[in-house]
Amino acid sequence: MNSADQSSDAYHPSEIADQIDEAALAEAMRVTPLGAAVLAGTAVALLVLGYLAIYLLVFLPRGTVG
Repeated sequence: MNSADQSSDAYHPSEIADQIDEAALAEAMRVTPLGAAVLAGTAVALLVLGYLAIYLLVFLPRGTVG
């Protein structure tokens, strides 16, 4: 097969960069980090609550060792 017969995919419409609306990009960059922070905060809060539940329900009822 001759390489001159092959067409390049560089000009295929799916390979061309999307036209990005600057206002939509600014809105997405304002909202997305907030959602990630809420998700991370929720995960940390659940871990702390789990630790406190184990401490209060398992370790304290056993009393002192020794």
